[in-house]
Amino acid sequence: MTPSSSSSSGFIAPTDFSSEWRDITLAHSRTHTLIYTATRYGRRFLLKAPTQDVANLTDYRLQQEREFQLGIRLVHPNIAATYSLEEISGVGRCIVQEWIDGVTLLEWMQTRPVQAAQERVLAQLLDALEYIHSLQLVHHDLKADNILITRNGANVKLIDFGLSATDATLSPVANDPRKDIAALGRLLPRMVPDRYRLIARRCKKGTYPNIAALRKDIDRYKRFSRLLPVFLSAVLLGMAVMLFYISWHERREEQLRFEAMTALVESYVSDERDCLMAIINRYDSFDVNNREDMQAYHDCSVEYNACIRAQWTIRDSLVNLYDENDPYREQLWHLWMHRETELLNELNPLLPAKLNTN
Repeated sequence: MTPSSSSSSGFIAPTDFSSEWRDITLAHSRTHTLIYTATRYGRRFLLKAPTQDVANLTDYRLQQEREFQLGIRLVHPNIAATYSLEEISGVGRCIVQEWIDGVTLLEWMQTRPVQAAQERVLAQLLDALEYIHSLQLVHHDLKADNILITRNGANVKLIDFGLSATDATLSPVANDPRKDIAALGRLLPRMVPDRYRLIARRCKKGTYPNIAALRKDIDRYKRFSRLLPVFLSAVLLGMAVMLFYISWHERREEQLRFEAMTALVESYVSDERDCLMAIINRYDSFDVNNREDMQAYHDCSVEYNACIRAQWTIRDSLVNLYDENDPYREQLWHLWMHRETELLNELNPLLPAKLNTN
C-alpha cells in the first residue's frame, strides 16, 4: 500500500485525492468483525468487515447488508454516517463509515467537563435517539463505548447500530424505545453526576414511553432547579422576617409590660403619699401635754414607718417578677427608689421632729 504524500506547503498533494484505498490499518477486532481505518480522497474512513471464517456465510452476508441498509438511512449530525458497502482488495466486502476523531463517553467524563458541557452532550444524545426512534428503529446496544465524543467541539457521535438490531437468525428484535431509554437510565449517573437520579430510576423502570416524555421530565427538573434557589431565598427571607417580627413583638411586649409596671409603681407611690399625708395631717389635733394624745402621736409614728415598710415589700415583689439579669429589673428598682426618695424628700420637712425618720 502506498503511503500518502503531502506537498511542502502543508496542503494535501493532489495525488492524495485518489479513489484508491490507502493506509489500511487494522484498528481492532471483535468476535466476527474486523475494524480498519483507511484513507481515500485524502480523508480517513472506518471499514467494517467480517472475519474470513464467516465472510462467505449467507447469514452473515445478509446481516452485513441489513446493517448497511440500516446505517445508510441514518442521516444525523450526532450519528456516525454510513457511506457505502463495497469490496476492498485485501479486506473483503466492507461497510464504509465515518471515522470519528474522538474518545468514548467515559474517557471524556474523566476530563471532568463542566456541567454545561455535560448537559450539551446529553441533549445531543437525546436528539440522536429521538431521531432513530422516529424511524421506528432502536439502537439496542446503547452503552458508553458506543457513544463517542469528538475531540473538536465535544459533539456526540452515536456508533455501532450493527448486529444489535437483529439476532443471529436475522429475526427483528422488538423496537420498543423503552429499551434504549432504560439503557440511558444506566448511563445518566455517569453522564451527569449528582443530577437526574430520580429520572434515571424512572428510565430503568420503563416510565417514559418515548424521548419526548423523558425530555419533558428533564425540562421540569431544570425549571425546578432554577426556581429552587429563589424559593429557598424566599423561605429564608420569610423566616428572617418572621424571626424579626417575633423578636420585635417580644421586645414590644416587654416594653409594654415595663410601662405597665412603671404605672403601677407610680400608683403605689401615689397611694403611699396619700397615706403618709393623712398621717401628717393628724398631727394638728394632738396636744403634746395630753398623755392620750402622746400615745396617739406615738401610734402615728409606728403607722408612718409601717406604711413605708409595706411599700418596700411591694417594691421587692414587683422587682422579683424579673430575672436577676433582666435589665428591666434594675430599671424598675432605680425608678422605685427614685420616686421613693422624691416622696420622702417632699414629706420629711412636714413631719414633727420626733416623727421624722429620715
